[in-house]
Amino acid sequence: MNKGFKVLGIITLLCFSFYYTHQFALLMQKKDPIYQNILLIKDEKKLDEVEAVIMGDYIIPGLKGKTVNVSKSFQKMKSVGAFLEPYIVYDDVEPKISLATNKDKIITKANFLKMGVAFIVPENSPLIAYLEQMDMDYAMLTTKNSVLKNIKGEKINNDEKNYNYVDKQLSKQNENNNICYLKELTKEFCLKKSKILVKETKILTNQNIAGNINKIDNGSILYLDNIDVAYLKLLIQNIVYKGYTILPLSQLISENR
Repeated sequence: MNKGFKVLGIITLLCFSFYYTHQFALLMQKKDPIYQNILLIKDEKKLDEVEAVIMGDYIIPGLKGKTVNVSKSFQKMKSVGAFLEPYIVYDDVEPKISLATNKDKIITKANFLKMGVAFIVPENSPLIAYLEQMDMDYAMLTTKNSVLKNIKGEKINNDEKNYNYVDKQLSKQNENNNICYLKELTKEFCLKKSKILVKETKILTNQNIAGNINKIDNGSILYLDNIDVAYLKLLIQNIVYKGYTILPLSQLISENR
């Protein structure tokens, strides 16, 4: 019995020792100038989340918020011995109204805070060569015939008959295969595949592009239906002039900042 009490006493003493050592370490950490500087800027660096906007069957994605993880930021900066803003570690804050809880809604436009536009082209589009040459981001609608094609742009599964095969190949290529584009594929089909539903803001053709170039606004998803390269150049010039960036489709509609 006495031996049992002795063991219990030793364990209790060790627990108290660990507790007070930990508390002392926390106290010293809070007095550290690096830690104090992190506390000073943590509210300033905080970004509030932006809720998604739902309008009937459609949704404009929100944006995740960001808060400074004081403890992880301190550990990272302490390892280099200085307060350095690039070493700040952030935690994401999910919007309450988000894509994750509204997968039955269709994205036709991205959040205006992205300050961006995205291009979608058919798999045999003559525009691909120019976009590749200019190192421009774009998404190509992809089937079994083109899924193994080596391109710089994104590939979006557009092959209902061979959907699973194309999806598997995109996964092997580390492509974003969460997007389901509502053109050849139906909403019902995409929902069964648990994908994000996307439809273009505008379809641009040689017949309508001249009247639409100046109407392209922030967050637009543009389907380029084999327009002439000369028109594409004008479109890009207008987008850049307005201060927008041409982004990959997955990045434009993402809730990540």
